[in-house]
Amino acid sequence: MRNLGKEELIEYLLNYAFKHGLSYILVRGEPYDPALSFKHKHKMIINTNWHNSNELPFIIGHEIGHLMLGDSGIAYWPSFSGQNSEEEEADLFSLKIIYDYSCKNGDYIQEPGTFMQNYGIPERMTAATKQLFKDNDDLI
Repeated sequence: MRNLGKEELIEYLLNYAFKHGLSYILVRGEPYDPALSFKHKHKMIINTNWHNSNELPFIIGHEIGHLMLGDSGIAYWPSFSGQNSEEEEADLFSLKIIYDYSCKNGDYIQEPGTFMQNYGIPERMTAATKQLFKDNDDLI
């Protein structure tokens, strides 16, 4: 993702969070320190130094998803190997909000792989991204 586009998307996501009554703290942690969501405080902490900076918008969307979907307690994702349903739902929320953003901004990418690369969508989301594109193709 080109840097300016990433910054615009991050701004959009943080504004989305704020408009929905969520707060956030941006920190520069260690490269593998995960983002956190605190449901009862409606707050997320985002590590802006994440080792894969292209994933930062997806991470923000993921944490927004935890808070918007009412997940329990503190949610974090240091390992994706044993994802539970809350993690999966937060991932899907992030994918959808980024997809909607891309469409709203006239970025009509027709190939899921290109979309994933351009928007820093993690590889674990390949099947869900293909399904999202298929579902939206059916609407056209």
